[in-house]
Amino acid sequence: MLLGVFETGGTINGIVDPAAPPPADSRVLAWLGQQASRLHLEIDSQIVVMKDSRSLEDTDRERLAAAIETTRLQRILIPHGTYTMPATGMYLRRHLGREAQSKSIVLVGSMVPLGEAGSDAPAALEFAIETLGEGPVGVWIAMNGRIWHPAEVVKDDKTGDYVARDPARAN
Repeated sequence: MLLGVFETGGTINGIVDPAAPPPADSRVLAWLGQQASRLHLEIDSQIVVMKDSRSLEDTDRERLAAAIETTRLQRILIPHGTYTMPATGMYLRRHLGREAQSKSIVLVGSMVPLGEAGSDAPAALEFAIETLGEGPVGVWIAMNGRIWHPAEVVKDDKTGDYVARDPARAN
């Protein structure tokens, strides 16, 4: 499978402090490179930004949307921090043009950085890639072994899990 990876950073890449300097390299891209043969992937990647998701701004999301708009790739994986993944997903759903909306786009994150003991990142990445192989159209979030519409999910700050948004509290 030809896979576009548009890197944004997040805990999955070991970025756990908004004030910390960004890493020079992507843990996700390194891991995907090591796993490409086993997962039958051909990877085309770019680092859009490397930040804790709490530091992402709409200008970063704009750059991400522009990268998606201009790529020929139809399956796109976006490693992202868990704090603002739904906000980025909704931004993309609102700002991508019709052609880009017909692509399969999955944002994925983890609670423990890739490469650290007990990390959920490998399973999360494999689940997101499997989802992209099935080709759902539009922008989706892969967390906790489920696919979510960005408007229907929130991060539970107490548990760190992604849970269905309470419709009574939705904006």
